[in-house]
This record gives sequence, structure tokens and C-alpha cells, in this order.
Amino acid sequence: MSDARFYSMRRLSPYQGTIQLAEAPGFRAMSTDGVTWQVQIMNRGARYSTYGVWRPDGGGNLIDTERTGAFIEVLRRLPPLPFPLADKLELWLLDAAEQSPLALLTSTLDRGSPPRVSDTTWRPALAGDKSFFAPSIESASENRDPRAAPTHCEILSRLVHTAAGPHARAQWFRRDESGAGLGLEGCRLEDALVGRELGAESFPELLLRAEWRLRVDAALVRDYHDWHAAALLTHDNLTRATRDRLERAACRQAEKLYHLRLLLPEVVNPDLVKVALVEAVIRRSASPAPA
Repeated sequence: MSDARFYSMRRLSPYQGTIQLAEAPGFRAMSTDGVTWQVQIMNRGARYSTYGVWRPDGGGNLIDTERTGAFIEVLRRLPPLPFPLADKLELWLLDAAEQSPLALLTSTLDRGSPPRVSDTTWRPALAGDKSFFAPSIESASENRDPRAAPTHCEILSRLVHTAAGPHARAQWFRRDESGAGLGLEGCRLEDALVGRELGAESFPELLLRAEWRLRVDAALVRDYHDWHAAALLTHDNLTRATRDRLERAACRQAEKLYHLRLLLPEVVNPDLVKVALVEAVIRRSASPAPA
């Protein structure tokens, strides 16, 4: 299939890493790790339905038939992973004071007019997920009753929502290859904001604004990005300095890094990453097999 398309997108609201997509007429396959691919077929209603699982090691259940054969061949000949990020239309929560991008709410493919904004709530994690741990604030809560203290996700969420103000504004931006963005429609926007052009430096490189007035707030945001380090390393638009820092953080989460090992577009600390991946393999081999 010469008209196959390969790209990746960020999984947002809340952030859950990236997803790789391979599309061809009537078919598409999606993977979050580059190993297991969920294959879908377009039905008569022009909607996709899951058809099977394909893995390069033959461990999937997708049957090679006259209908699926051509697409299976596409999967066997995938271009190098990760695929380029294609979700260039981004919805940003705005800072109340400066009306500048504060937190990334969602993103999508640029297919003309952006979707209508119905929700301006930024979420740090999936509902019920309390696993985010911020070393920068742990010492401050050592003497608190853990049953009454807010979770680190709640503290971060409060920080972002306070910066956004009581009447949160959000704006779509069409990002170009240089990282600059053209301001489009949004929610609760002043007319003057629509059509504005912001340089790449106006947008946070990761998920949240990194610069804050208080050091403790900046450290909390840094901890949050470190928590997502392995997933953020799958982005193909990071500066070398940011990739270096995230790699060091991800190496402390060896199993997360191993899961995404095929989706790293670049490695700046190969020796450190290799040690972390070996550690993950040892841990996996030592874990009891599922019953």
C-alpha cells in the first residue's frame, strides 16, 4: 500500500504518552509501545472497529487473509519508530495575568477549524491515579497526617488552576515546524487574542510552564515532568538539554523506560540508558510469571 501514512500523536487530558499510528485505506493500527498493534478496520458507517492484534514476533491474533494481507505487509515494513508527531493543533490553558500558554490541555490533527472548547480543566493524571510523587514537597509534609494531606496531584492541580484564574481561558494554536503558533479560537477569549502569533519561546517545551515565581512551584512542575520522563522522551521536538535531563530521570524508572525503548528518537546518554534497560530486563525475568 503505497498510500499508507505513519504518524504519532500525544494522548492528552490527561497526558498518557504518545501513540503511534499506521493508516492505509480501510485500515489503521495503533500502538503505545511499538510492539503490540491494535488493528482496526473501517466499517460501512465510516467508523473503525477493532479487528485484531498484530505483533512483529507473531504473538498477535490478526489472521493473514485476502482482506488483511496487504495491511499486514504494511506493518511488516514500518518505517523507523517513533513516527513524527502530527498533532500540530494544540489547545492551551492560558495564564490569567499574561494570557500566555500555561498548560497543554489537548491536541489534534490540523483538519481545518479546531473543535469547540467545552472543558478548560487541566488534569494531572487519570481519575483515581495517586501515584505521582514529588520529592520536592515530600519533606514539607512529613509531619502531616497522610489521611488529611492533599495528594501531590491535588497540589499541582491547585497550582495550575490558580495561575489560570477563576474564569479560565483556553486557546487553540496552530504550531508550525519552527515551533511558533498562530492563535485561533478558544474559550472566553478577548477578540484581540484571535490571530496573534507567538514565537516558539512562548510555549512550554513540555506539558506545563516551567518558570514560576516561587522555587517550590517550579520544583513541583519539574517533578511532574520527571514523573512522565520516559513518555516525554518519545517526543521528537525536545532540546538536547531537556532530553539529557529527562533521560536521567527516566533511568530511575527503568521499567517504564524499557516499555518505551522502541520509541526513543534520540539517546544522548547511551551508557546510562543501556544500564537502565538491563536493570529492567533483570527485574522482568525475576518477576513470577502470571498464573
